[in-house]
Order: sequence, then C-alpha cells, then structure tokens
Amino acid sequence: MYNLAQRANAIFAFAMTVQFGLLLAIAISSLYITSNPIGKVDVNELNIWLYNYDNKETEFAFIEMNIDADLTSLFNWNTKQLFVAVVAEYETKSHELNQVVLWDSIIQSKEDAHIKEDKVRNEKYEFVDITPKFGEVKANYSIYWDLMPYVGFLVSGKTESIQTFSFPAPNNNN
Repeated sequence: MYNLAQRANAIFAFAMTVQFGLLLAIAISSLYITSNPIGKVDVNELNIWLYNYDNKETEFAFIEMNIDADLTSLFNWNTKQLFVAVVAEYETKSHELNQVVLWDSIIQSKEDAHIKEDKVRNEKYEFVDITPKFGEVKANYSIYWDLMPYVGFLVSGKTESIQTFSFPAPNNNN
C-alpha cells in the first residue's frame, strides 16, 4: 500500500507540524509573562560646552548619572538577551520630540539584569542637538529596553522617568 519513503514523509510532516505548533505556543505565551521592570536614572551633573565645529559654534552636553534598574523580571525561559539604553527626551521650538541615547548595554543573563552604576558619563555617544544650541531645554531621562527572545516576537518598553533636568547656560570653553 504505502512504501517506506511515503511513511517517512508522513511522519516527518507530522513532526514538523507539532514542532511549529509548539514554537507558536511559546512565542504567544512569552508575550503574556513579561512584566514591567523597575528602573530609574538620577542625573547628578549636566554641563554644556561650546565648541567650534566646522566654523560653527555647537553646544555639546556632558552628563553624569546614576543608573539603578532591576530588569530581572524580564528574564524567563524564553529570554535570550536584553538591549538596554538610557535616553534623554526633550522638546525644542523646532522639534516636538528629540531623543538622544546616552548609554547602552546588552544583558545576557538574569544575574546581570540588576544594573546599578554610579557616575556614568556619556562617553560613547555625543549629546548634541539637531540645532547648534540647546537653549532653555528640560529633558526627561528614561530607560528603554528591548527583549530578544529565543522564539517569538521582539518586546520593547521603557521605564518612565519622573526626573526632569534643565540644561544650564553654556560654559563657553573652547
């Protein structure tokens, strides 16, 4: 009736159907077990310097902050890694929303998911506005995270910042 190749094909097709069904169940279930993490960014110091860049005066901001974020609740059996970033968000007259990444990290284990760092500076990324001057700007500092699962959908979120920090007048150091 059926030869060996047809029976092997039927068994293989059934096994693949079951496997993809399990992967789909894992992907959907991991969306519901992700909880909101606890995190905050405390800005200790914010300085603005004027630099002559391409014959234009441009303001650069240098910030020192403390980061305290407990992201362990994001780790479960389907979490491969987390991408975490501290972002400054502010509004100017010319643009409603400006976002600048100040610090980032990739976390690959639950043991490293509680971030507690003091006096972190934005050395990796420049903090500069699209316009040459910041002006009278008040910025909010939030922690953004992207959860990368083994199977399923990328989940993103952020911890809301309650701290607003005003930019000081530039120091006029060249």
